Amino acid sequence: MLTKLFAFNAHGFRLAASYRLAFASRYVAILTSIVFFYFLAQVFQGSSAAVLRNYGGDYFAFLLLGGAFSVYLSLCLRIFSEHLREELLAGTLEPLVVTATPMTLSLLGPSLWSVLEGTFIAVLQLAVGALVLGANYSHANWLSVAVVSLISIVCLVSWGIASAAFTIIFKRSDPINWLVGAITYVFSGVFFPVAVLPPWLQAISYLIPLTYALETMRGAMLVGRTLSELGAPLTGLVAFTLVLLPLSVLALQRAINYLRETGSLSQY
Repeated sequence: MLTKLFAFNAHGFRLAASYRLAFASRYVAILTSIVFFYFLAQVFQGSSAAVLRNYGGDYFAFLLLGGAFSVYLSLCLRIFSEHLREELLAGTLEPLVVTATPMTLSLLGPSLWSVLEGTFIAVLQLAVGALVLGANYSHANWLSVAVVSLISIVCLVSWGIASAAFTIIFKRSDPINWLVGAITYVFSGVFFPVAVLPPWLQAISYLIPLTYALETMRGAMLVGRTLSELGAPLTGLVAFTLVLLPLSVLALQRAINYLRETGSLSQY
């Protein structure tokens, strides 16, 4: 199994690196976004001090975390379904599923490198912001950060797996991904705290898993809260993960059963 996982990642890297301009542009875009967040923070730092009191007062660090997580969510939502569509169109998925490789790994394996690279890019974004432009993570509780990161990744990837199940059955990308992404940017506290929204709009925020992921990560990295101090946001994140993970696994299993029953893998 480890050999297969390594092979999928190596294949994904070679494929991504073969398109050199696209490969390099991803990293240039990330570095550009860091500069954008830095100067945006310079403009609004004074006026945002009051609403950021619960987040350590560093608006640049606040934005960096929001930007990194929102990009990661966007990746998780689309990457599994996009790679499945590419494999289906290229006809490379059929030879793979007749091997001894488990069906689940055959369907999700081509996306492993993109998820790994996305995780690396998110970490790189935060590291460059801190080391080059001075984002303040000096109060971080790294144990809380590690636990919250793991739960958040499982939660967001589960969402993406459910989207992949949709693609397997309907041979189309999940049509609500763009809507989820747009709602997330506005209501999950990516660029400003959820608390500044009117109460009736905050209700929407608390229906989105990323809201809890951002709240817990900012509490752990910017303020240094322990797991027990993260309280309700951490409970909400765990609850979403416990719901989304089995649902995504069930959806994928249903999609696999559908393929076996209809033999529709080659139809696109």
